[in-house]
Amino acid sequence: MVFPRTLFCAALAAALIPAALVACTSASSPTPTVNWHSCQENAEFDCATVTVPIDWADPNGATIDIAVVRDKADDLAQKVGTLVSLPGGPGSSGVDDILRGGKFSPELRARFDIISLDPRGVKRSHPLRCDAGLVAHRPNMVPDLGGRIDEVRSYATDLAASCREYTGPLVDHLDAVSVARDVEALRVALGVDQLNLYSRSYGTMPAQAYAELFPQRLRASLMDSVDDHSLDGRGFLASGARAGQDTFDEFAAWCVRDETCTLHGTDVHQIYGELFAKAGRGELPDLAEPNRPLGPLDLSAKVTQRLYRPDWAGLAADLQALTTQPPAASVQPAAAKRSGEPTAAPETIVCADWKFDITDQDDWIEQWHEQNTNAPTLRAHFAWAAGTLCSGWPTPPPNLQHRPRIAGTPPILILNSRHDPATPLEWATRVAAQTSDATLLTYDGWGHGIYARTPCTTSAADRYLIDRTVPAPSTHCPAA
Repeated sequence: MVFPRTLFCAALAAALIPAALVACTSASSPTPTVNWHSCQENAEFDCATVTVPIDWADPNGATIDIAVVRDKADDLAQKVGTLVSLPGGPGSSGVDDILRGGKFSPELRARFDIISLDPRGVKRSHPLRCDAGLVAHRPNMVPDLGGRIDEVRSYATDLAASCREYTGPLVDHLDAVSVARDVEALRVALGVDQLNLYSRSYGTMPAQAYAELFPQRLRASLMDSVDDHSLDGRGFLASGARAGQDTFDEFAAWCVRDETCTLHGTDVHQIYGELFAKAGRGELPDLAEPNRPLGPLDLSAKVTQRLYRPDWAGLAADLQALTTQPPAASVQPAAAKRSGEPTAAPETIVCADWKFDITDQDDWIEQWHEQNTNAPTLRAHFAWAAGTLCSGWPTPPPNLQHRPRIAGTPPILILNSRHDPATPLEWATRVAAQTSDATLLTYDGWGHGIYARTPCTTSAADRYLIDRTVPAPSTHCPAA
């Protein structure tokens, strides 16, 4: 039997046969182009769009435009090539990052055209939009405080339907593999044989997918604070909770030894526990909106966000301020209901790449208690809410978790800090071990994203990207 080419390609996509699918899409896709112009928001940089299929298994179908930005190399005589920066999130804008000056050293900016993008579903690139009322009022996701998994599933179904209503068919094609194919379309549009990739946090997901699909198109790939896509949902949540607790413990230890900490001489873990209990009763005010109660998972997320840099002094000040605020008026949380208006909701993109299995209420309670065990102070990692939501998402993720299938690439460099609240060192260690010809450089300090942490981390990264000099195995950069 002879199949039409489009059906054959779709079958390959369903069967996850990367090499054959590369040939399929490259042979049947319209050749992408890019036309640069000065960015309206900052004329120092060039902006453009690249047109890509919504569904890469149907390359001649409906399309969207991916927003891209370019910081041209300052030294054309010494130019190495093109460096594509893949932003984190999910939901971060790579275009905004470059327009604000980016994170890269003067040497990299001199030697590379540095290009970034808003990934599909983000900001300028056909943003994922869902009902504003549903996004603003999520159900109770704490089993100990009366949360019900069946209510979460019902909510997830309603939210997904609203996302489809306001976003269209793109809602089914927001996964990291599709982003990787968009990056390959960008390479073709640029007319270059190979790309250099810098990826950070969630951006390391499409970076890994690109290495799987297009290994010969890579000159170098630097993954900073890497996601471990080999984990199942339960393992992802457990290791994330351990990372959150570890970085909070580091903050608490600083408060013990440093008299400049506003909580010096107090039990920081106890203070947080009391605040978490107040949040559970609906009595903890949000410092940004004192008339609005701060929920327990919101408290955990805000604390973890302070640990990204980390900003220990700011976190201590926040916790002290929360302890001195009068109790918020305890109000019953508003029920999640549709408002009829759309809003951006890129955080739900995670459901396109991660599968979380929660069988029933008892299983959900058991996994919550695992969170508490792994994060006895914080109680839960910020990923708990995402995992709970995705467990009820009505469509399966297009990009299921799997061990890296990377072969035939140049040497890959992975950077990670020892104390990272979002992407723990154990993830980076495992990804490096599972990836052919990968080297891990460890920053023996704190925070999420380490390229620009110290001269040691920046120099090692720059030498790799410019000269393709890989640090010796087990290289460490000291904490600063």
